[in-house]
Amino acid sequence: MSGEDKAMGFFGSNLDSLKAFERLKLYINDICPNAVISVQGSLLAFRTAAGFAYVSLPSNGSDPVLFNLAVTNRKKISSDRIDKVVQTAPGSHSYVYHIGIKSIDDIDGEIKSLIRQSYEYSKLNYA
Repeated sequence: MSGEDKAMGFFGSNLDSLKAFERLKLYINDICPNAVISVQGSLLAFRTAAGFAYVSLPSNGSDPVLFNLAVTNRKKISSDRIDKVVQTAPGSHSYVYHIGIKSIDDIDGEIKSLIRQSYEYSKLNYA
């Protein structure tokens, strides 16, 4: 996957975050082997023609979150795991879902499903 070297530097010495990110990256590589990782300031983006999964580090050092994951979808999704929902524009049918990843085990079936949906949604926008 292109951009992996930049991603490694993104996590610095935070090995727990890096391990969880590695699990996330393996899954994304399974569904989208041509995805590229780009670093955009304080954000890592997995993208093809469009971004579909975004990783950021918590701003508060005492936060138990290893990293924050954001995915997009045109559907309104309800889950206890979603920390924040942002509608991209008033009246639009596009949402960004923010999920705190607290352990490597958080990269589970539900998260994988949200990533897959986000990837499929990104293909609709740039088909």
